[in-house]
Amino acid sequence: MRRRIITALSALALTAASAGLWAAPAGASAVYQGDDWATHSYDGTWFTYCDAEDDNHSVWVGYYYYVNSLSNYTTATPVTYGHCESESLNLGYLVDLRVVEDNPYSGTNFYGPWHGYPVVDN
Repeated sequence: MRRRIITALSALALTAASAGLWAAPAGASAVYQGDDWATHSYDGTWFTYCDAEDDNHSVWVGYYYYVNSLSNYTTATPVTYGHCESESLNLGYLVDLRVVEDNPYSGTNFYGPWHGYPVVDN
């Protein structure tokens, strides 16, 4: 009986840990647009973003980064439901980012709030 309980608890813990891999990140390094999210590394050299809503709206990230003391703005490649993407900033570092959900039937997208300046203060 004791062995069955331990086995069952182990399986439950493993299932919870596996589910946690797809859960949205927590903490100050995450930004959201609804359930869609993005998070970044502590040093601002990479970020990851995911489309977590099954609503037929793709998700992308708009972000500012510094290279040689110059601020640059660009957007990341869109992802669709259940997919995540990571981007590395090889030459610069992340300053600010937000999650944007595409609204395909309108000229207006759904913009999440900016993370807040600065993401990394180098």
